[in-house]
Amino acid sequence: MLATAISACFAANYAIANPTGGAVVSGTAINQPLGKVLNVTNSNGATINWQTFSIAQGETTRFIQPTASSAVMNKVLSADPSLIYGQLTSNGKVWLINPAGILVGASGKVDTAGFVASTLGVSQQDFLAGRINMTATPGAGDVVNNGSITSPSGGSVYLIGANVLNNGVITTPQGETILAAGATVHLVDSATPGVRVEITGAEGNATNLGEIAAEAGRIGIAGVIARNSGNLNASSVVSEGGRVFLKASQDAYVDGAGRIVTTGTKGGSVDVLGNRVAVMDNASIDASGTAGDGGKVRIGGGYQGKDTDVTNSQITYVGRDTEIKANAGSVGAGGTVIVWSDDTTRAFGKFEARGGSTSGQGGLVETSSKRGLDVTGIRVDTRAADGSAGNWLLDPTDVTILANPGVAVGGDFDIVTGIFDNFTGTTATIPAALLTSRP
Repeated sequence: MLATAISACFAANYAIANPTGGAVVSGTAINQPLGKVLNVTNSNGATINWQTFSIAQGETTRFIQPTASSAVMNKVLSADPSLIYGQLTSNGKVWLINPAGILVGASGKVDTAGFVASTLGVSQQDFLAGRINMTATPGAGDVVNNGSITSPSGGSVYLIGANVLNNGVITTPQGETILAAGATVHLVDSATPGVRVEITGAEGNATNLGEIAAEAGRIGIAGVIARNSGNLNASSVVSEGGRVFLKASQDAYVDGAGRIVTTGTKGGSVDVLGNRVAVMDNASIDASGTAGDGGKVRIGGGYQGKDTDVTNSQITYVGRDTEIKANAGSVGAGGTVIVWSDDTTRAFGKFEARGGSTSGQGGLVETSSKRGLDVTGIRVDTRAADGSAGNWLLDPTDVTILANPGVAVGGDFDIVTGIFDNFTGTTATIPAALLTSRP
């Protein structure tokens, strides 16, 4: 198991205590040990080199900073990983850089205005500018959270390493959480809704098995392999849903009982992107609106494979027991659900983009590929209670309809748009799906 392999790097016995051997490199910082509490009062932009940086259970390390926007960078010089089993707190932002590895244990709690934990390198210039621009570090370790990491409203959490694993709980209301794994990691325009994560390297697993919540905010998982088998929640009760993305240079998975939710008064957005993409097992994705329009879900690419802001997958698979929703709320139009590949798409799940329960048009479901398409047994629902039904678009290269004895070919095909090419299904597949797409 990946989780076991990553956690094994922290299995050695290390002495755990509050950070030791602190030397100020830039700015000012005053250390005040008080029993099991280490208070560090630092200036904005201070950098401290530590011999070790761990926190035992029952201990607390607290950074006291001028304002919530202030930041302190902590670099570990020894070969000991950082093991946080106690509490790390601050009214400002805390950066922890340790090439040997970083583990927040099950009893560990991080509560700061912002938290960056990385085993990759960062320059003083990038830190002072607030840029997440992590450079290659030979032998870089892993970053694992088994505990609790929290920031206040608008805060951010970035876990960055050779491999990154979340087994615990991360909470960044109206803020941002990103897990990123690779040889180098660069966040582009992290202060905007269009934040992009760029990674390099042939290896790097970014995995969520736990809970990540960013109410009306952003959650991202990026790596050579990106996987969500836990819960990613960027929903909101009072505002538009947030954004969740999985971005892999190779494989992206939403599997097991993995759940992604970006519901809100208007639905948010979800992207699952990679060279090969799979939404499988009992996984679910919901970008529905609770009052207004449904949101947008893109799996393997954008509409007709033409969205310039995403890279299309070669192979995309959506399993039979999965459920993808972008429904409208009481009043509004159904959203958009796209399943795309440049080579082969197999879409067998349940897809909904329904119009509002009171009024509004149905939305769009697209299950397409440049080459092969199999939608045998798919269930598509773009109905509208008081409005026109939406569309189901299929757009492959060649068509093959397999006989299904005893079932007549027919149904309302007027809402199907596209060219039926290289399509594989039974004579019942399209009619059965379309019956759920009528008012």
